[in-house]
Amino acid sequence: MLFYILCGLIGIIFLIFITGLFLPSERIISRKGHFEVSPEILYRIVTDNTDWQYRSDLKNLILIRSYGETEVWEEVTKNGSVIHFKTREKRPFSFYSFDMRSNIFTGYWTGEFDPDGKGGTIFTATEYLTISNPFIKILALLFFDPGKFMDVYQEDLQRKVKSMR
Repeated sequence: MLFYILCGLIGIIFLIFITGLFLPSERIISRKGHFEVSPEILYRIVTDNTDWQYRSDLKNLILIRSYGETEVWEEVTKNGSVIHFKTREKRPFSFYSFDMRSNIFTGYWTGEFDPDGKGGTIFTATEYLTISNPFIKILALLFFDPGKFMDVYQEDLQRKVKSMR
């Protein structure tokens, strides 16, 4: 009896592993929002790692080093997860990008700041996440919704912009 239970468990683990192998490793998530401030003001808010307290999903942000336009920092989420970041590219007031790394994924984020023609900004944020481990891919698909994090970020950013008026 124990033999059959053990074989069944190994079979289930094998099926999960095979399923994870066939899932795509990369996930791309994008969110667009309209903000009633200029691209310059919104860009300054998004790229300012010293003013992060408006972000409801963070417990802490630790700026590790800054050299020129490049920064290295860690964000500690409310649940205690730590994500490592490094500036990838900055084009003032139009584009910002950084690399990301955690225990479950690697990837990068881009932000585009487009004027709306009326003094506001169309802000598009896109995350490109790669999850290599087949077991983690399955768990991430079931329990990790990066779109929710992007929605919270856009909502927090909207509140920050409205509080400045």
